Amino acid sequence: MIFLVLSLVFSTIISQVTCLGEIIYALNAGGDSFTDSNGIRYRRDFLSDGVASDYGRSLDIKRVPAQDKLLYQTERYSPETFSYSISMPSNDAEYVLWLKFSEVWFNAPNLKVFDVALNDAIILKDLDIYANVGRGVAHDEIIPFQIRKNKLIVEGKSYPFNGEIKVEFIKGDLDNPKINAIVVMKGTPDQVPKLAPNEPEEPEDDDDLLENELDEFEENEEENEQIKARRQMRQMQEKQEEVKKPSKKKTYEFEEEVEDPYAADESSYLIPILVTLGAFIPILFCLCKLK
Repeated sequence: MIFLVLSLVFSTIISQVTCLGEIIYALNAGGDSFTDSNGIRYRRDFLSDGVASDYGRSLDIKRVPAQDKLLYQTERYSPETFSYSISMPSNDAEYVLWLKFSEVWFNAPNLKVFDVALNDAIILKDLDIYANVGRGVAHDEIIPFQIRKNKLIVEGKSYPFNGEIKVEFIKGDLDNPKINAIVVMKGTPDQVPKLAPNEPEEPEDDDDLLENELDEFEENEEENEQIKARRQMRQMQEKQEEVKKPSKKKTYEFEEEVEDPYAADESSYLIPILVTLGAFIPILFCLCKLK
């Protein structure tokens, strides 16, 4: 019995390890080379179009193991349509295009919406990452396709194929297209490891929400009253300082005038004359006697 249980456990583990198909191509968009928890080796992104960003490093990405968060934290986006060209094997087979996304900027839906095409076939129409999973949450899109007799077959329709596929991120009216990582795998969608279930945050009860709003309102009102009180106190202090300090402005019309003692006294002009006459009279008297 124990042997049977162990064999079942080991068979389950082996099946999980070997379920991954053959990786044809893997790219860490906007980032460096990287190996994830599944052993997939992602190449560095050398594309010159658009912008390579690691803004998502500020977020703790949900739904993925800690080792794989980096794949959803780096990205490439562009204000224009951009694309990646990927060389494919020549033999006919079934393949999977595995696209990884996460919204790391917007906090609401209908703000970033764009299309994705595979060799001119629109495979994702009006993709809104936030509307699907929210902000800071991993989101994978799995698109199966086939190569048959030099034709690319997607959703039952055939398109020209010349040895490579082009994954195109098409600019729409709402912000910029983006991508976090790209994987091309030989196999079927059931061989792609699934993300953990998305557990959105529970919304607050109406009572709790109302209480929080009231608390916030009261805090803001109290803060406004404190600001007003500080302003009034400051104004009073400024007025008191103005009273204490002498005015620095130069005013002349109110200055006390100092009388000039020589301005209105005409006697000051007679003194030299009198002195001269006083000295001249004795001389004149002496001259008269000599005669």
